[in-house]
Amino acid sequence: MKNLLVSLSVIGSLAMATAALAEGECDKYTTSYDRTYCFAKLFVDSDQELNAVYKGLRDTLKGEIRVQLTSAQRDWLKYRDNSCSQGSAINVDCNYEANRKRAEFLRDRLRECRVGTCRNDVIIQRNWN
Repeated sequence: MKNLLVSLSVIGSLAMATAALAEGECDKYTTSYDRTYCFAKLFVDSDQELNAVYKGLRDTLKGEIRVQLTSAQRDWLKYRDNSCSQGSAINVDCNYEANRKRAEFLRDRLRECRVGTCRNDVIIQRNWN
């Protein structure tokens, strides 16, 4: 339990740091190259955060709901990739925002499960719009 609390604390700190960086951080750049590079760095950080939160939630679940979460996450990744693609290029700020929102959603589900109010129907929902 102590390790779980430490892990959640680290995940929360990472999320706040990433959000603080993102809050207008890339606005200071005037060229599209510099803005894209900035958002690409934020995207990488948000991807790491998303993976950590997903793993934390997955590790708390057992049986079929765990399998269903994995399936839902794979479907979400396809949704994100399709939504944030422009031909063969990816829109890194779109990817960053999508990751941030999904990590927040999963973090809320993890909190609910920690206090004993896991709602499986919400955990595996596929309404991402």
